[in-house]
Amino acid sequence: MNKEQYCLIKLCFTFTLTFLGLINYSLLGLAQPTSSTERNSEQIQIRFPQQSSDGSSRGRPGGRGGTGSRGDCPPVDVQLTALIPSSNLGSSVEAHPTLWFYIPYKSSEVAGAEFSLQDEQNNDIYRTNFTLPTTPGTVSLSLAQAPPLEINKKYQWYVKVYCSQQKLSAPVFIRSWVQRVALTPELEKQLKTATTPRERIAFYAQNGIWYSALTELAKLRAAQPQNTTINNDWASLLRDVGLENLIQQPVSGEVNLQKK
Repeated sequence: MNKEQYCLIKLCFTFTLTFLGLINYSLLGLAQPTSSTERNSEQIQIRFPQQSSDGSSRGRPGGRGGTGSRGDCPPVDVQLTALIPSSNLGSSVEAHPTLWFYIPYKSSEVAGAEFSLQDEQNNDIYRTNFTLPTTPGTVSLSLAQAPPLEINKKYQWYVKVYCSQQKLSAPVFIRSWVQRVALTPELEKQLKTATTPRERIAFYAQNGIWYSALTELAKLRAAQPQNTTINNDWASLLRDVGLENLIQQPVSGEVNLQKK
């Protein structure tokens, strides 16, 4: 082997090592956390302050726990319950929010269920019957078919469950309140900086916007049921409003609305 051949081989060998090193560096880079945004998102704590949307501790009359005669309904360990702060008033930025409540009965145990939305003068805004899921659990009811809620007005909503086929006995029912709120320009600016779902949920929760926080978290949890962080978020949010007894209850999905 002459000197020129030796130099050529050495040069090729050096180039090969350099090329392999660059590939290895790139692969290591890909294996690193994707961005500081995702790392910061994991550090977010989703907590809900126990106050109403106007910043006070004043609530609204009603009952988030089932009231009325049990009638023919079977005994249950956890009663019909609205997922709402203890003030019994929950706010939303949506004109057509989604409401949440826990149904302790199987569909086979219930003769019928009714939902109604009223203004503060007890005038009906929207009323419908609905079908329960097959098994007990936390359910959602969308107001997509109801008239849009007006900003800063409070509405009361009822869920009534009848277990008697003839509806002879009084229903078990819950009565809670919802209010649509508008974000201030400063809060709008803050929301725009929330680039991940958990950041948006944390924003809504920290600002006392209950229904928006709960609904977005429920959707995220449904999409990632094995995600420990999201499951802990769900537990933390319910614990903050005194609904620890619902943490382990399954989410059964959306109820089926029936036009009257």
